[in-house]
Amino acid sequence: MRLLDKFYVRFLVSSGFPYAAYLKKTGVFHTQGDNCFISKAANIPDPHLVALGDNVWVTSGCQLLCHDASVIMINLMRSGHRDRVGPIVIGSNSFLGNNVVVLPGTTIGSKTIIGAGSVVTKDVPANTVFAGNPARHICEFEDYVLRIEQDTQKYPWLDLLQQNERHVYDPQLEHQLRVERVKYFFGDRRDSKRPD
Repeated sequence: MRLLDKFYVRFLVSSGFPYAAYLKKTGVFHTQGDNCFISKAANIPDPHLVALGDNVWVTSGCQLLCHDASVIMINLMRSGHRDRVGPIVIGSNSFLGNNVVVLPGTTIGSKTIIGAGSVVTKDVPANTVFAGNPARHICEFEDYVLRIEQDTQKYPWLDLLQQNERHVYDPQLEHQLRVERVKYFFGDRRDSKRPD
């Protein structure tokens, strides 16, 4: 990467959607769909071996590892030309929580959620939620969405969320949402639920 490009990315491109758009424009990944969110704090050392669908979220601390660097140590120790690499394919409408590690040769199906801190060691089928180390099946995607929808109906700030066609992020509402959430979980006074 040229010095000017490094400066541009470091100081002028924010994380998330703008960074993903920059990566798509420069053709960094093997393929990349539309509306992706990629944290600048994600580690993707071999992007040319990564294929992303539409609306894929790679959040802070995620590592998409398409190679096993231990072969270098083995080659130095025993002499040789060993190599171990594999592509990573992530289907559309998939979310990788903070600090997810995806190992080489892994396919993550569409409409999936991988829980924070998970290590994905094998293929993840579409329409599922996986979490853990190693990542294991938690539930079906639609069951997870239904639980979130049921929980959301209980929140007193639902009317704020419904002010837009869909709730993604609205800087105009964030302060009021923060106030409502704190009041709901901790009460009106800051110190009312202070831990002992």
